[in-house]
Amino acid sequence: MTDRYIVLGDNHGDTASLRHVLDDADGDSFDYAVHVGDFTRAWRTGRQEDDEQLGKRRGGEQLRAVEPLLERLDERAEHGLLWVYGNQDYFGDLPYGLTVGTEIPDDGRVTVGGQRFTNSPSAVAPDVVLVTHVEKWSLIDHFEGRAHFCGNTHRGRHRDRRLNSAFLKLTDPEDGETTYGGYFVVEVSESGPLDVECRPIGDLERRECDRHGERGVQFQPSTRDCMYCGDQRVLMREMSASAFYGLTVDNARTAVDDERLVAYAVELWNDPPEGFESAFEAYLADIETDRYAPLARTNDGQLTVAEQSYAY
Repeated sequence: MTDRYIVLGDNHGDTASLRHVLDDADGDSFDYAVHVGDFTRAWRTGRQEDDEQLGKRRGGEQLRAVEPLLERLDERAEHGLLWVYGNQDYFGDLPYGLTVGTEIPDDGRVTVGGQRFTNSPSAVAPDVVLVTHVEKWSLIDHFEGRAHFCGNTHRGRHRDRRLNSAFLKLTDPEDGETTYGGYFVVEVSESGPLDVECRPIGDLERRECDRHGERGVQFQPSTRDCMYCGDQRVLMREMSASAFYGLTVDNARTAVDDERLVAYAVELWNDPPEGFESAFEAYLADIETDRYAPLARTNDGQLTVAEQSYAY
């Protein structure tokens, strides 16, 4: 059996992008609609204005504004809209809460239309669809569910049974420039990779990097390079999290040494890019300077999961 999904997210308080999606997908039929979070810009507003409560009030207002459009999206899918909150939404800690569709739980599973969904990686099973806002680097090479949809990074990517849905609208925090992205139509079957179609509503292109193609097909604005070529740390964070997970998931180990982590990371490639092993060794040696690193040093110099790494 194959189900047809419309997958989108990261509209950041914008309603025009949701209207674009509804217009563009008019006449299409879907079994499920999935929104991966960041309905609002609450967190960004709170940070820019140095006023968390103001940010949360604005976030509540933005939820009220987008909800009628989400209701229309809910009506477009046979089994309705399923969704999660994102970090910009303070993961739901706002003065108003959405009532449309089905919020996917982070402490178990919910069954809709015969399909099980979860927001918790620990609740994944072969027949479960995982929906998270953050990408969960640790699962990139180890996911065992039916599908995983996520967002957060604004870097779209399809690899096997996982899809990062890029963004609907993105505002550059430095210059205020706005970019519209796109949404995805995805066919999910009981086995095999996802069948993914990217539908731009603005500037979003399919990209296959010659050097990093093994890490998946990317969906980026025309102004961006491959996300790994543009910032090598993105690749290093991903590989360190994935390798650490692979070395520890089936045992009680909580820390590993550099040598073992490097060896495992290299084995995750069929054909590692030239210079990857030495670059990865150098990254680990200096990992404490990377504020977004998924791993950190223990007192005895080994590597363990960083306390502040919510994307691990």
